[in-house]
Amino acid sequence: MLKSIKQSVWSLILLALLPAGLSAQRFLYTNNDVVPNSISAYAIGTNGALNEITGSPFATGGDGRGANPGFNSANRIIIVNNFLYASNSGSNTISAFSIDPASGNLVPVVGSPFSTGAFNDPTQSGISLAATPDGKFLYAGSTGYDAQFNPAPITMFTIDPTTGALTVSSKSPIPAGGAMSSMKVSPDGNYLLAAIPGSNAISVFAIRGPGMLHAIHNSSYALSSEAATSIDINCSSNLVFAGGTGGDIYAFNFASGALLPVSGSPFATGLASNRVVTLSTTDSTLYSSNQSGSTVTAFAVGSNGVLAIPGTSVNAAGVATGVLPYPSGLAVSNDGQFLYAADLNSDASSPVHSGFSIFSLSGSSPLTFVSLNSTGLASGLQSLAAYPAKACTALAAPKK
Repeated sequence: MLKSIKQSVWSLILLALLPAGLSAQRFLYTNNDVVPNSISAYAIGTNGALNEITGSPFATGGDGRGANPGFNSANRIIIVNNFLYASNSGSNTISAFSIDPASGNLVPVVGSPFSTGAFNDPTQSGISLAATPDGKFLYAGSTGYDAQFNPAPITMFTIDPTTGALTVSSKSPIPAGGAMSSMKVSPDGNYLLAAIPGSNAISVFAIRGPGMLHAIHNSSYALSSEAATSIDINCSSNLVFAGGTGGDIYAFNFASGALLPVSGSPFATGLASNRVVTLSTTDSTLYSSNQSGSTVTAFAVGSNGVLAIPGTSVNAAGVATGVLPYPSGLAVSNDGQFLYAADLNSDASSPVHSGFSIFSLSGSSPLTFVSLNSTGLASGLQSLAAYPAKACTALAAPKK
């Protein structure tokens, strides 16, 4: 009996320690945005190949938006330590799961799905998610409007560190100033940035204890002529990058909540669009998904935030064929070896089937196509998340 207890204790300790470093296994998860909604889960092989795990897809207990997923929402699914959160746009809820680091299996958190309690969007939109790096708070923001065309506010949740359960904060809802297509918390935990496509702007919120958002109105930045669709921030929290619907990429120096364009920004990529941008694990490369051109591009990032243009573009289907994947959400494996793109269409035999484009990030080229994989599900795939998630070390303590 004592031996069994000791073995169980050591098992729990090992599971808790796995996300801190490279685990023996890595996984990729999707928000399928179907009705009823589900999450597909895949083990990542040593060659980057995806193998669907037993039990996948996992039901979320809520509804997606099916064939009408709404304006691009880059982060409908995120990893917070050993928990996974996925938004259900059709039912305005957030589903929570615990992740088994060894098998990738998802177990619903008691009480899931959790109501946003803040908005009921009838306009077929998506719900973006962001979390503080300490894993204590989760934010949800909609790309849509209510029946009176008021933009949905931000819902703030506290996260139970043991169970992963969500509780709507008494400070919620928080006015956002517009519908949001993407949100991101800076790795130092001090700010939340939101892309507001309706006003072609990026809004900045200061995070003050405990987790409360305070809009910094004079720090919002208006893009020149296009809607911001996604945001990423480097580990030092001093560089911000935003994709735009017109093909430009915006780069900012970020300090004390102020966004100041780096030299040469916005960068004219010559591409049709840049729906989602994401940084490599080393922050030395920026990747963008270009839905209109069905390509993914890698840009070298200088220490000053300047992008090397034109970058390296690779067709999301490998070659220009009859398949137009329309890549959207991006995720980098935590070892920095592979990039995954969520595709609205990855099956030549059925243009409604979603899936993945897999790219290798090692070798002589910064981006090499590996394969195109269908999920077999009849819904456009918008977002995905890799586990363990990218980890930024030596984070500054959040401001009080």
